[in-house]
Amino acid sequence: MLAVLVLPVAIYSTPVGNTAAPQLIGDGFFISRDSWVDVRTGYEGDFVTNARMNQIDQGSGRVDGYKQNTNSGTVTLNVLDRIDLYGVLGSSNTNADWRYTAVDNSVHRIEVESDNDFLWAVGARGIFFEWGKACLGLGGRYSAARYTLESVTTNGMAVSAANAHLQWNEWQVNLDISYRVELLTPYIGIKYSSNKTALNNFPVPIANDGAFHTHFRNAIPVGIFLGCSLSNGKYFMLNLEARLVDEEAITVSGDIRF
Repeated sequence: MLAVLVLPVAIYSTPVGNTAAPQLIGDGFFISRDSWVDVRTGYEGDFVTNARMNQIDQGSGRVDGYKQNTNSGTVTLNVLDRIDLYGVLGSSNTNADWRYTAVDNSVHRIEVESDNDFLWAVGARGIFFEWGKACLGLGGRYSAARYTLESVTTNGMAVSAANAHLQWNEWQVNLDISYRVELLTPYIGIKYSSNKTALNNFPVPIANDGAFHTHFRNAIPVGIFLGCSLSNGKYFMLNLEARLVDEEAITVSGDIRF
């Protein structure tokens, strides 16, 4: 079955979710399965162990490490068991380390760790085509956060983190396929994403040109993801997902249908 997929104007790599999610929970606690619209709420834990970022200022190179941990609540509006429109609100922290070469050719290592700060996201997914128990789907998502820094070290020595911050955002679009097997619905897909971080107001130089600011960007824009959902078709759904190639990440999530 074909369906219209509604996407945000600017869609940003982050959790993707199962292409079949709009129809995995048939019965809710209060809303009839015959209703053309229903609501789900849930939890999403996203744990990125390697975002594979590059420092994009002139003469700079690979970021040695970039991690991000996020715990969020989700609200999803489902339309006709074909389209999910959702929002995410949560708490997130990040840490990163990289090196730069100063004008005197000395190499400096910078390490930063953020506080737990507010993260938000909006997105959509929809079933584009069905054939038996298989679903082909499309989706997109935009996520953003502004991290204040808890610590900054340069060459192993701590410096003041006052006023330093990271402005992070991601957008992505994805195409994936799923196949339902009893209680389990595995899926696999491909995505294109843009992950950017602006680092500003640092107390020490953090880039090759001696600047007190710099920018990161994901080194590989195309990645793959795979996962599996568990649901008996009533009330709840659990999902586990891994993202590879462009990043290394795991997401654990669950939904309850009202």
